[in-house]
Amino acid sequence: MRKSVLLLFIGFFFFPCICKGFIPDKGATFVVTDGKYIPIFTREGTELEYEGGMHGTNCYALDTVLPPGTFIKVLGTKGDNIIHVFCKVSKKFSFSGFIHAVFFVSSLSPIDETRFEMFPTRDIKSVKSICEILDSYIGKEIPYGWGCNNLDEIDLSGLYVFKCMNETAGTPPAYRCVGFDCSGLLHAISSWTLPHSTSQLYDIQGVECLCELDGKSSNEELANALAKMTDTDFVVSKESGHVIVFLHGSFIEAMGMNYGIVYTDVTHAIERLRHMVNKGKVRVIRWHPELLERHAIYHLHLREISFVSMLERLPGERFSVEIFSYDHERRNPIFLPEYVC
Repeated sequence: MRKSVLLLFIGFFFFPCICKGFIPDKGATFVVTDGKYIPIFTREGTELEYEGGMHGTNCYALDTVLPPGTFIKVLGTKGDNIIHVFCKVSKKFSFSGFIHAVFFVSSLSPIDETRFEMFPTRDIKSVKSICEILDSYIGKEIPYGWGCNNLDEIDLSGLYVFKCMNETAGTPPAYRCVGFDCSGLLHAISSWTLPHSTSQLYDIQGVECLCELDGKSSNEELANALAKMTDTDFVVSKESGHVIVFLHGSFIEAMGMNYGIVYTDVTHAIERLRHMVNKGKVRVIRWHPELLERHAIYHLHLREISFVSMLERLPGERFSVEIFSYDHERRNPIFLPEYVC
């Protein structure tokens, strides 16, 4: 009941003010997204271009789709229908863009500035749960959508006018705001904690880079990289602007508007990785908290000789230690059986 009254208040008072360019005297308005997903664009207009393919659409002006719980600061208005905003999706993903004013009525609730200065709280699903979600996508006709990270289609009819750029290629599908692009898939399965941007994923902090590969990497190096990977790890290239997610010994990805969601058979996993590195340098990254907790780095000092020990352990297992001597530039893997977790 309270929510209905609040929305009614926003609809009759706040929304008309926004459409007229009203911004409160003491700074901008702060809001949080409710249960609906909201598309945010890099352009302020309502006439946008797109491309159509067999399994999806590309609207390059679509930046991302804001999930529930996103913090928004109003920066200003553009005409009667478009709001310029700054968004905090998660601690690692903040940006500015343009959303349609109609969403201020149907999908947003006011918050105070103190809350906005914090970051949205996101509960990351377990590795097992994420794998189950990804498994459910395999073999399904899930569309590719540039900037999308939503399975439920968002109806933008009456709000935006979309013009197809490849009409000569046959009869392309009408624009649909649904599906995933490559980074949008990872963004969604991480509960929006990872950025919806390949360039930001490449340079992301607070994760573990397992290795870096490029077109000069040998097949043996690629095989070694595959052997290190665990479900939910990802391979990202800043140069090609693409990311793929490791799953059950191979990769799942949003490949493009002519393919949709694709899972590469395990027997072709190394070929898929080779195709990625041939397009530019890639990083293999581990991000899930469950997996990061298994790793630690220790610095040892023994008889005035500096050593670095890299430790990986699981509960109940021995320490597996690799010691590197700076003086002799040698690596000597040893086991310390007396130390048991």
